[in-house]
Amino acid sequence: GGGGGGGGGGENGDGGGGSSTRLPFLFKVLSVRTALSIQAHPNKTLAAKLHREKPQHYKDDNHKPEMTIAVTPFEALCSFQKINSVLENCRACPELVAVVGREAVAGLSAAAEKAAPLTPAWPTARWGRRGATARAGAERNSAKHAAPHSLPEGVSAAEAAARREAVVVPALKRVFTRLMTAEQALVKAQLDALMTRIESTSPMLRLPVDELAARIHEQYPHDVGVFCVYLLHHLVLEPSRNCLGTVWERSRYLLHHLVLEPSRNCLGTVWERSRYLLNYLVLEPGEALFLNANEPHAYLFGDCIECMAESDNVVRAGLTPKFKDVDVLCEMLTYDDGPPYMVPPLLIDGGAERYIAPVPEFLVDRAMVEAGGAVLLPASPFVSIVVVVEGRGKLEELVRQQPQLGGGANSVDGLVHAVRQGSVFMACAGTALQVRAEERLLIFRATAKHDLAEAEAAGGGGAPSLPTTTAASASASASASA
Repeated sequence: GGGGGGGGGGENGDGGGGSSTRLPFLFKVLSVRTALSIQAHPNKTLAAKLHREKPQHYKDDNHKPEMTIAVTPFEALCSFQKINSVLENCRACPELVAVVGREAVAGLSAAAEKAAPLTPAWPTARWGRRGATARAGAERNSAKHAAPHSLPEGVSAAEAAARREAVVVPALKRVFTRLMTAEQALVKAQLDALMTRIESTSPMLRLPVDELAARIHEQYPHDVGVFCVYLLHHLVLEPSRNCLGTVWERSRYLLHHLVLEPSRNCLGTVWERSRYLLNYLVLEPGEALFLNANEPHAYLFGDCIECMAESDNVVRAGLTPKFKDVDVLCEMLTYDDGPPYMVPPLLIDGGAERYIAPVPEFLVDRAMVEAGGAVLLPASPFVSIVVVVEGRGKLEELVRQQPQLGGGANSVDGLVHAVRQGSVFMACAGTALQVRAEERLLIFRATAKHDLAEAEAAGGGGAPSLPTTTAASASASASASA
């Protein structure tokens, strides 16, 4: 999704805790039923350039890193598959080769051979699994920085990464650019041929990626994005399962393909071509994916919470009637073929889970509270946005004792709000929130990034230091269309 206006971050990025009167993040609920566009978001340098040169399409000069947390099983494509997987997908899809050209595929093969001894091993433990929670402050492993295995003698990890990037990036860029800039007549003819081949293949023998391509083609006939499923990562995130085993095995084409619902297809024409390049992921409820600047992705199906830096900048290239900036997209991508960046939740005091993205603009708390239970959302030093996605219950603002003018202490009762699915609140800085469920309740809170220990020390172990922090209730829909 790319859209939605909203308050922006102040110069200090203080999230409303200082002199800024704007929030540094956007907080959304997305309900995806038709695949969203193949897109990426620019970094700050490119965003400023695009805003200056094409202000009618790029409304601001900010970057837009984003984090997606699945509410239901959520299906998506993101970032490029490993180069050898992309090569295998090309060899298995003659229609894709006909579009990008044999020369580009030969270059991909040569690059994969050179990259093989320099390629790091992916982590053996499953990544993106909801079971992999940790206490706040605990060290988190990054799949992006897995230790290399059996490097050539005398070659450091940093040198190996640089040498590998020098051969992988140009090869992937050439294939992707050839794909996305191909003549529409050629794309249409090869997609027709691909669909004919898939339809004539016994259902028992069809590859999952081919079935995905067919599903996307139904939504976006003759769109180049269909081929992207062979390029991007295809991940399946499940509470009790490892994403690497299931999703990565399915991401045998070019892109990681995120599938929240394995039985549903979301992509269209251009997307159908990109399925062979990107990763395909299926996020189970509570699993989170982080997308930094210049990483290709597309959301296919499902409901999610999305938090991002305050910006509307989206560079699109397929599966959309909106403005497409194909040349800019092909030039801006990182062409990183490492695993997707999953964000495991951290357990924080009070019982909630915290998702910390590697950017300063935001973090997100999630609380699933069973009927009769309670969870504490500790005070944040910044303004927060709270959304109730499921259930009903009570939301109580907690304040600690304050000294009276004449001495002694005065106990100030916090306000109590009845909440239900669709309730949206803005909580002032320094407000801790006690959530009590009358029926199973799912609640999310977004706020600017801060240090938990410092916030607790300032707020008395999670209680706010000021009694005059009243939450403002907003009557807003908890679902948004992209």
